[in-house]
Amino acid sequence: MNRRLSGFACLTAVSLLVAAPLALAQEATPPMHMHKSEMDHRPDKEVATEYKSEATQLREKAESHRKLAKSYRGRTAPKGGANYETIARHCDKLAKYYEDAAKEAEGVAAELAK
Repeated sequence: MNRRLSGFACLTAVSLLVAAPLALAQEATPPMHMHKSEMDHRPDKEVATEYKSEATQLREKAESHRKLAKSYRGRTAPKGGANYETIARHCDKLAKYYEDAAKEAEGVAAELAK
């Protein structure tokens, strides 16, 4: 009976040692915040301006990738039967992702500007 009790006490102690750091780690997580800045509460219109600027930059990147895709499609295929279509499709995808991100940024800017 003594062995069972001491085994149970050891198991309980080990489980407490494992659970304590996990509980502390959960408390250390910072709270979520709607602004993308470091918890500074600036006027919404100021943050909206940043999002509009970001949307402009994202649209420029999208346009750059569209031009790259067009450029790759116009290249002469290298010897061996390969072509640049895979690279062009990659550029098209990136252009779409940047365009979608720009739309999201503009949507956030519009909400904050209200």
